[in-house]
Amino acid sequence: MRSVPFTLRARVVRLALVVAVSSSMFVFMTPKLTSAAPSSGDYRPPSDTPIIDHFRPPPKPWMAGNRGIDYGTEPGAQIWAAGDGRVIFAGQVGGQLHVTVEHSDGLRTSYSFLALISVDVGNRVHGGEVIGIAGGPFHFGVRAPDNSYLDPEALLAGSLRPSVRLVPGTDQGLERLGAQERRSLLETFLDDGVAALSVAASFSSRTSALLTHYVVELNPDTHAARLAYAVGKWFKDRRTCTESSTPVPSHATRRIVVLVSGLGTASDSNTAWEIDTKSLGYADTDVVRYSYEGGQAPRVSNDQGSTLREDVSQPLGAITTRPFTATDSQQSVGTSADRLGVLLQSVAIAQPGVPIDVVGHSQGGVVARLAVERSGAENQLPSEVQTLVTVSSPQRGAPLATGVVALADTPGGAAALSQVRASGMADELDNRLPALTDLAETSATMDELHNRPIPAGVRFVTIGGSGDLVVPGSSAGDSAADASIILPTPIGKEAHGSLPSTPAATREIGLAVAGMGPTCQSFGVALSGVLTAETIRYGETLASANAAIGAGVLAIPPGD
Repeated sequence: MRSVPFTLRARVVRLALVVAVSSSMFVFMTPKLTSAAPSSGDYRPPSDTPIIDHFRPPPKPWMAGNRGIDYGTEPGAQIWAAGDGRVIFAGQVGGQLHVTVEHSDGLRTSYSFLALISVDVGNRVHGGEVIGIAGGPFHFGVRAPDNSYLDPEALLAGSLRPSVRLVPGTDQGLERLGAQERRSLLETFLDDGVAALSVAASFSSRTSALLTHYVVELNPDTHAARLAYAVGKWFKDRRTCTESSTPVPSHATRRIVVLVSGLGTASDSNTAWEIDTKSLGYADTDVVRYSYEGGQAPRVSNDQGSTLREDVSQPLGAITTRPFTATDSQQSVGTSADRLGVLLQSVAIAQPGVPIDVVGHSQGGVVARLAVERSGAENQLPSEVQTLVTVSSPQRGAPLATGVVALADTPGGAAALSQVRASGMADELDNRLPALTDLAETSATMDELHNRPIPAGVRFVTIGGSGDLVVPGSSAGDSAADASIILPTPIGKEAHGSLPSTPAATREIGLAVAGMGPTCQSFGVALSGVLTAETIRYGETLASANAAIGAGVLAIPPGD
């Protein structure tokens, strides 16, 4: 069968494992964004949001203060260059993203605590050009040629006018300038301004959660307890499981299925679309593929080789159709869930009274569960939604995603992740986008997922693979599920992408929709599946913890 992209992406394995031995600092590029409208002065504000903390020069160079001004930007806000100049630094310092622009009058403006940067060292930029995206409150600084700090508000008001001079230090080369900037930008972490404190608080909270998580997950007693629970669950399941000789019953009435794909997938080809909906009894016109852009994705032919024309005369053809890219599927899981909730309402309005089954693969199962829970809590979930089935979905979070988050919080780890992205080994995956962080075991998304109940009337079933290296089988289950099963699979990253289209998974989806228990397993098969999955889970946790610790002690490359 032709190879297709895996969801949550098997390639995240490479992303997490390669970073353990990588430490070079790379600067990354993102697509150019729109520019701010020009102003009448030579310098203009880098943001149109209010200033929330003003310039407070520290009494001594090593003391706290606010070496610039802080803007109250929300995550995702565009940050603009304050004036024309040349980018002399763009990258990581202290685990945070910064950009420095040197201007023709000798001043240097710096933009700190960004979530993304969209320029590279050596780029010429114009005032008002987007240089990055805020992750929250961001810091704007101005320094004189002698590296002393100046009041940015005075510069923006036009009362600070240094004489035009040659740009200093360009004959030293950008590499040398970058090393000097790295040392200067570290001083922003001494500040007690709103932006610096916000970053410190966020880092402290994440670090505390990660440390607690690793203490629990690296305790052998944790995994022993899970094995004991699995034994008890096997005896309990014996009362409700379905014998393997029992066929899956056909649908008594027409049903609609909504498929939700995973991390880094695109609408033209992914493994969620390979779920055998025909064998499950769904008509082709009753298969809705969720689009991460909102609405439904274009229908594709059986071999996923071409897009089929949408027929608005079909029952669901009038629902908005939008293709989506690998980047779209890495938006925040919350945004994706809200868009799926709207789609479910659209399907129910288009075909009232027809039962709806939601099947999600990998990240898609998390998106689907959150959508159902949020919609139910707001009394917006259509009564037609009857079944939620997740396949290889990290209902407890993905250990590899947790490892990537841990690495990103250390200077060395962030540099290694940047190297992996620059090398192309992560393909479309980008840890700077929200989804991967949302899938970490310690994320706020996971907390929300488990703090809301599944709405009454919705049957929730989870399916995992014992040898799945992307989402260990035990991470794919959840005690809130009405039923769960770990299917035996080979050990490898391929197990993650291939599971949805296997006859075994197809059968379990059919049983879930029919309201029947999962297929009965022998005690040996069930226990072996859990043991294999927990071994993988423990190994990945140990490897990611060691990688994060190792990356954290890497020194920032010194300058001359």
